[in-house]
Amino acid sequence: FLVYEICFAYAVALAQTAQQAIEISLVNYLWPSMTIAMLILFHELKFHSLVVVGLSISLAGIFYIQTGNGDIHLATVIHNIQANPTSYILAFIGASLWSLYCVFTKKYSQGHNPIVFFFAMVSVVLWSKTLLLDHEQLPQLLNIDLNIMLYMLLVSIVTGLGYAAWNIGINQGNIAMLVALSYFSPIFSSIISMWVLNTSLSHTFWIGTMMVTLGSFICWLSTNWNEIRDRLFPGKLYKT
Repeated sequence: FLVYEICFAYAVALAQTAQQAIEISLVNYLWPSMTIAMLILFHELKFHSLVVVGLSISLAGIFYIQTGNGDIHLATVIHNIQANPTSYILAFIGASLWSLYCVFTKKYSQGHNPIVFFFAMVSVVLWSKTLLLDHEQLPQLLNIDLNIMLYMLLVSIVTGLGYAAWNIGINQGNIAMLVALSYFSPIFSSIISMWVLNTSLSHTFWIGTMMVTLGSFICWLSTNWNEIRDRLFPGKLYKT
C-alpha cells in the first residue's frame, strides 16, 4: 500500500504534460486486470476464457474514454514513454503492487482493516521526504489559500473513506465482483469532472461507457459461470 501510493503520486507528479498524465492514469487502470490475473495465479479464481474477453473489452473501453476526441495515438504514446520512462514505469509498478495488495489483503488480513495505519505511514514517509529533501519548498506548502485547504480536506476525507470502504469490500465481499465494478471508476471520474468543469462529454465517452459496462458484465459472468449455468440448465447435464 505504501509503495503503491508513492509510486502513483510520483508517476503523476513527474508527468511533463497533461496528455502524459492521462496516459499514466491508463497505466494505473491496468490494476483490475492484474488483480484478476493474480487471483487466478494464486488459485483464488478458476480460469475461464470469458475473463480474457471481458478484460480486453473493458480495457479497450477505458482507453477509448480517455482518448476524448481521438487526440491520443499509439505513436504519440510511444514517444511520450520514451521521453519520460520514469513516470510510466512507476505507474506500472504501482498497478502491479495494488493488484498484489488486493489479493494479499483478501488472503491474510483476517477481516482487519488497517487503513488508518497505512495512511499514517504514507504521511510520515511523504512529510519526511519533504522536510529532508524539499525543505526549500516548505514555506510554499505552509502558505496555502483557504479555499485550497478546504478542497484538500474534502479530497482527503473522500479518499480515506474510499480506501476504507474498499478494504471492507475486499475482506467481506466478492473480490471478483468488486474488481469488475472498479472498471467504472474512470466513468465516475469523468462524470464528476463534467459537473465540476461545467462541460459536456463527447460521444466517445458514451461509447466507451458501453464498452466498460459490457466488459465488466462479461467479467462477472465468467467468475459466476458455473452457478449461472447450473441455474439455467439444472440437473446432471454438466456434472461428472
